Amino acid sequence: QLFRELLPGAQQLLGTLDAVAKDVGKTQSQVAINWAISKGTVPIPGARNLQQAQENLGAVGWKLSNAAVQELDHASAGVNKKMIENIFQTR
Repeated sequence: QLFRELLPGAQQLLGTLDAVAKDVGKTQSQVAINWAISKGTVPIPGARNLQQAQENLGAVGWKLSNAAVQELDHASAGVNKKMIENIFQTR
């Protein structure tokens, strides 16, 4: 339910992720993980199979440019429904 509510308001962010991914030759997932790392977080991406795990590994060993980080930050500021920070949070 949360993702159905979140996605319509995140189209600008998804478009920016796509543009940055194409620019750096990575997938959107790899850019998203690298972006999180660039913000000082330690993301824990899920993987259901070996291919997804290998894709996730493609998010490390390189760094987004400051301009790309700023573009993603700007696009994310336009998302009108924020994700909860703790997925186990019930209220």
